[in-house]
Amino acid sequence: MDLKKMSMSELIAMYNERTTGDKVTEFKNLAAARAAVQSLENQMSATEILGEGATPIVEKTAADKAKYSSTGKRGPNQGVGAYAKELIASGSGNADVLAAVKARFPDAKTTTGCIAFYRTALNKGPAKASASPEALRAKAAELMAAAEAAEAAAAAAPV
Repeated sequence: MDLKKMSMSELIAMYNERTTGDKVTEFKNLAAARAAVQSLENQMSATEILGEGATPIVEKTAADKAKYSSTGKRGPNQGVGAYAKELIASGSGNADVLAAVKARFPDAKTTTGCIAFYRTALNKGPAKASASPEALRAKAAELMAAAEAAEAAAAAAPV
């Protein structure tokens, strides 16, 4: 039986005769009806193989997850952005970073604009804000000293 050639009413009838649960009167679309019937058929074949009352163990294979996996595209741990930011942090220029990214990720559609975006993100991002408390206190003391010097200069200047 080819589910793709069946009408909605035929799929609903087939689903209702095979289900042990509630009967349905409609599905959202033909694809949903086909999927529901296919799911029932899979359950029935698992019951025939394993016996009544047994619960089948369904293992996810790599092929099931391949649709969502990008490790083949970007390597196991690092993507284009992380690699580019690493090169930027090491002091490389935009052209050098772009050439290295193109060499490591030949299918990437990275441009000089992308590299500039990563450089700006590094300059603005949490890496700058995540300074140690001691460094922040030292910077605050430096700013306070500069403010006091500016106030003293302003008070000493003739009006």
